[in-house]
Amino acid sequence: MTEKLQAIVLSLVRHNDRSVILNVYTPDRGRVPLLMTMGNGRAARMKAAQTMPLAQIEFSCNFQAARELQRPSGIAPLYTYRDLYFHPVKNAVGIFLAEFLNRLLRDSVPDPAVFGFIAESLRLYDVLDTHVADFRIVLLAQLATFMGIAPDTGTYAPGSVFDMRSGRYSGMLPGHPDILTGIEARLPLLLSRLNFANMSALRLSRHDRAALLAGLLRYWGLHYPGLNNLKSPGILAQLFD
Repeated sequence: MTEKLQAIVLSLVRHNDRSVILNVYTPDRGRVPLLMTMGNGRAARMKAAQTMPLAQIEFSCNFQAARELQRPSGIAPLYTYRDLYFHPVKNAVGIFLAEFLNRLLRDSVPDPAVFGFIAESLRLYDVLDTHVADFRIVLLAQLATFMGIAPDTGTYAPGSVFDMRSGRYSGMLPGHPDILTGIEARLPLLLSRLNFANMSALRLSRHDRAALLAGLLRYWGLHYPGLNNLKSPGILAQLFD
């Protein structure tokens, strides 16, 4: 039976001279690897433009359980970005987000809420005019809730330490080094109150932004080990931080 699906492109890998493997995230089937024939000339260039990482597309597919790579048909844009691929800062942040999401959703299950949050967040980022560089921090903080690793800020008390492994505050030091103490211990509490509507209140220096991003990635890496050793944050730091 042929299904029509919406998807966010996570990665595109050359398969041979005429085809590519397109990894996409869908609300109904989770991550799906697709074998897409590119062809030649103008049609190939159009397909490549429509299926760049983070692109939002729709397609039809007759899923075959015996196939490792499914064959899509009728691939078309679901949303066309205005700035994401053309604004220098947004494009650089987009490279980071594509790598992050590709790793995070490697073994994902269908989750319409996660798909909806990511899709809407990317559309918001596309038209964002201010705090462009802060967007990635708010996205990672908000996404933690959808992925089930949001810090338990209800356990906070003055003077407590934040246990990054358990995601909770404690009055005692745990037997491992993955903790935040002092002023830094308040950061998960402050980040939990951030959203795209109030992020204009952020007043971050380049150093602050880089430190927050590093801390968030450390936290994510503890809960999703596949997110350790991402390549793009280092490149992003050289460019903007």
